[in-house]
Amino acid sequence: MSSAPAVPVPHGRRPTPRPRYTEPRLIRRADAVAHVWGDDEAGYVTDRVLSSTDQLHALEFELAPGGGFRHSALNQTIFGADVLYYVLEGELLLTNPETGEVVRAEQGTARLFHRGTWHNGFAASAHHPVRVLEFFSPPPSRGTASDFAKRQPALSTAVYRDERWEGRWPEARAERESATSFHPVSARDALLSFRDSDPSHLVATLVSTPYLHVVEGTVQPGHVEPFRVVDRESVLTVLEGELWVDVWSDSIGFQATNVLLPGDSMFLPIGCSERLLVRSSARARYVRGSGEVPDGWTP
Repeated sequence: MSSAPAVPVPHGRRPTPRPRYTEPRLIRRADAVAHVWGDDEAGYVTDRVLSSTDQLHALEFELAPGGGFRHSALNQTIFGADVLYYVLEGELLLTNPETGEVVRAEQGTARLFHRGTWHNGFAASAHHPVRVLEFFSPPPSRGTASDFAKRQPALSTAVYRDERWEGRWPEARAERESATSFHPVSARDALLSFRDSDPSHLVATLVSTPYLHVVEGTVQPGHVEPFRVVDRESVLTVLEGELWVDVWSDSIGFQATNVLLPGDSMFLPIGCSERLLVRSSARARYVRGSGEVPDGWTP
């Protein structure tokens, strides 16, 4: 009896797809571009890529129960960008394998890290998956992902215990917080503002760096607001409720009106005008990531 022919094993890193839009676009969660990255050493991660342009890279990734990702020769997990991981479901353990730092990010909270940060991520539970919304700028199209990683010295040894604070705990808590690789982010500690002068659209600024701006918004029932010009390329993802997104362009009039449910996203290019409305009796919540990379920027 003859054996089945061997299946060739793919070699090399599988590049992440880069869906690129120039006009307002509704992206249902089921319609996001699916992608699997990783290898036997690093582990495997499933992505739903929302958008990837010269300003912003946005996706949702998922770790299986008990799963996670490390770094490997093919998949070096170090980037030349500002990156926010916002936990949609479950609990993420995020580690810096260079320093040994280990932090938690629970559902509804996030962690921000900057250029040159090694990172591994793990599902905290063996029974529940972790879903994470990722905003990344300057984006991979600018050479900040695998291209950047290839230029970094390899990390030959990974550590998962930070010994800098041994013998000084908890007295060294403030020192550890100031030295963290992963800045804690949540609406509880955000900069609060009203979208205009109306508290029915409360905006919590989670992150504001030279390249990346992320807010969490809460919109109350019955809310209607004036149109406002989009000054940074953005991806808006609904967390809760039913949110109407109405988009206008002076050149061609109304471009898009869509009703977004949890998990749905909207791509908003620079220059269009948009407003949010809630028609139901329940509030809506969203996260909005925006990228802004100066002309001529190089990694």
